[in-house]
Amino acid sequence: MGLTISYGFDLGSNSIELAREKIHALHQAAMNLPFEKVSEVVELAWEPCREQRNQMDELHRFLQLVAVRGIEYENSYFFVDPVQLIAFSVLPGEGCESANFGLALFPETTQIKRRKPEPGADQNEIKTWGWEDFKIKIEEKRTGKIDDTKVEIRTIPTNLHHWSWSNFCKTQYASNPEYGGLENFMKCHGLVIQMLDIAQDLGILKSVCDEGGYWDSRNTQTLSQSVGNYNALVAGVVGGLKSLLTQEGIEAQTQAPITDYPNYEYLEAEGEQQIKREYERE
Repeated sequence: MGLTISYGFDLGSNSIELAREKIHALHQAAMNLPFEKVSEVVELAWEPCREQRNQMDELHRFLQLVAVRGIEYENSYFFVDPVQLIAFSVLPGEGCESANFGLALFPETTQIKRRKPEPGADQNEIKTWGWEDFKIKIEEKRTGKIDDTKVEIRTIPTNLHHWSWSNFCKTQYASNPEYGGLENFMKCHGLVIQMLDIAQDLGILKSVCDEGGYWDSRNTQTLSQSVGNYNALVAGVVGGLKSLLTQEGIEAQTQAPITDYPNYEYLEAEGEQQIKREYERE
C-alpha cells in the first residue's frame, strides 16, 4: 500500500538484437542520471536459469522473479515465466523501492493444472489448480504417494510472445523526513518519470499509471499534495487497524513503513480525519 508508479513496455517485435539495443540505451541513460545505484544489464535465458537457479546471484534471481507475468484464463490467474530477459535495476534514493526496467520474451503457450471432476459431474465443473491442491501435492511429496489421476494438464495460449515488460515502483516512503522528506521523494519520483520519458523516446513505452498524477500533469504541486494525502491516508488506515485489533483483544504488531516516520502520530490523526470525511460524504 502506497503511492506507486506502474508501467509497461512493449517492443512490438521478437528481435533480440533490437531488445538488447533498446535496453542498453535505457541503461546508459540511467548511468547519466543521479540514481543512488544502477545495476549492470542482466541477460538471461530461461532453460539455463532453471538449471542453475541455486548458483545465480541475488540480482539475477530478483530480475527473473520480477519479469514473471500474470495471465487470466477462464476466471483464474496464472503466472508465466519468460524464456529470455534483458533487464537492469536502479535505486532512485533512500526509502524508495527499486525500479526495474527491461524486456522479456514469453512462450506462446504454457501448461496449467486443473482438477478433474468426480465421475458423472459436469465437465464445466473442472476447477483450476488451487491452494488445496498445492497442499495435497506437498503431502504427496512428503509421503511419496502421488496420484495424478485426478489432475488434468491443459496447454493454453499466453498472448505474451513479444518482448514486453510490466513492473512498478513504490516511491511514497522516500518522503520519510529521516530520508530527506518531500525533497527526497520528489527527486526519486522524478527520476522514475525521467526514465519513462526516455523509454517513450525509445519507442518501447506502452503504459504508465502514476498514482501521484505527475506523469500526466507534470505539476510538482499536484505531486506534493498527492504524497501528503497518501501519507496521511496510509497512517490513518494503519492506526485504525491497530485500534480495531486492540479492541478485539489482539496484540497489535502492525509493521508498516509509515510507522517509521517521526511525525507518524500527526499523520495518523490527519488520516483519521480524511477517512471520517469520506464516510460523511457517502
